[in-house]
Amino acid sequence: MRPVDSGGGFLLEAEEDVATPAPRAPPAPIVHRPDQPRCLHCGSPFPQSYLLDTFDYNACDACRDDEDKHELITRTEAKSEFLLKDCDLDARPPPLRCVRRRNPHRARFAEMRLYLRVQVEQRALEVWGSEEQLRREREERDRRRERAADTAARRRLRALRMDVRSSLFDRTRAAHEHVYGPETYDPDEDVYRRRCECGHVQSYEKM
Repeated sequence: MRPVDSGGGFLLEAEEDVATPAPRAPPAPIVHRPDQPRCLHCGSPFPQSYLLDTFDYNACDACRDDEDKHELITRTEAKSEFLLKDCDLDARPPPLRCVRRRNPHRARFAEMRLYLRVQVEQRALEVWGSEEQLRREREERDRRRERAADTAARRRLRALRMDVRSSLFDRTRAAHEHVYGPETYDPDEDVYRRRCECGHVQSYEKM
């Protein structure tokens, strides 16, 4: 992934610039009922569906739910939310299928790759073993990020304190210039005196 400046003060991961494969014709429907797959949700056999043709996921069009069970998520979301790597999506068999769509917010970016959330969730369980283990790993990574942020904050504070101490030290080492108040005359000693605000007293005679 290459970082791209979002213009809002942070970096986004742009999808890799991979050549878009040529469109292929959808598979023909399975006409023989005994050979038809059964929907994972209603259990009915069906000859063809969008989810089967696109993601190889056994769900009929009647049970398709794009807002919940069959929501699509980007590759970046799949990796960050479920702590997956590129190899988990592309190399672990079977590779997860995706659809490519233009980025609606950044036309110059490469096409987005969208995955079926339910399949990404299943892949995360295969990688981490259980939802509990995935949750613990999320919490551990959050703790590591918090510790790293605290360490960085302490280093910045320490550097700031050193800068302040250095500036104070330089000021205390600078040569002091006396600022005297009004002079006074001592007739007993026949001398004039004037005092600086730092406490220094200058004595002198006048001809």
